[in-house]
Amino acid sequence: MRPGRLAVACTPGALTPATAHALVRARTAAPQLAASVRVCSRTEAVQAVLTGAADLTLVDGAVAPSDPLPLPDAGPLTAFPLSEEPLVVLLPATHPLVGRPALRLADLAAARWIDAPDAAVPLSQLRAAAQSDGFGHQLTYTGTDIRGLSVLVAAGAGLTVGALPAAADLPGIAAVPISEPRLVHRTELLHPRTPTTPAAELVDTLRLAQ
Repeated sequence: MRPGRLAVACTPGALTPATAHALVRARTAAPQLAASVRVCSRTEAVQAVLTGAADLTLVDGAVAPSDPLPLPDAGPLTAFPLSEEPLVVLLPATHPLVGRPALRLADLAAARWIDAPDAAVPLSQLRAAAQSDGFGHQLTYTGTDIRGLSVLVAAGAGLTVGALPAAADLPGIAAVPISEPRLVHRTELLHPRTPTTPAAELVDTLRLAQ
């Protein structure tokens, strides 16, 4: 009998400890399972499931609590929210705004930013949320490595926005919550309407872990 497959695509901010532990449990319970994880952009993650290259995907982004996550066309996929965390501005540890209890996004429109649409919240979303045409970028970061992005932030190349849990272990970085507008970091899980058995079991595990 051929081993089953469990192929997961996810965006960088969606690869959390809970996701990793769920994958390890699935692999331990089925030693013959051919498991794989691909970290990629939001568009690539959704396309991977639509084309069958992945069995399910985890996608994250910034959104108002009552709004749907802005995603590429997911067609017939089933989607549901998996988790929500506070959204924070990531600053160099020596930045003068470090220590503030919270920051208004609109007040940062003229700051220096890093445009990292695949590793952090896209600047276009920040402009829309703050209703501002600011948020000009000093540097473009192409890739999905959050730790590499944090090195640039720590060096003073610019600010970025991400989830509070992901920022906890980044050296040289300080995280300050966004107070206005009210935004959250949401992770959503997408899968075909009839997922494979390994994918369905992983979905159940992830939902129970939250």
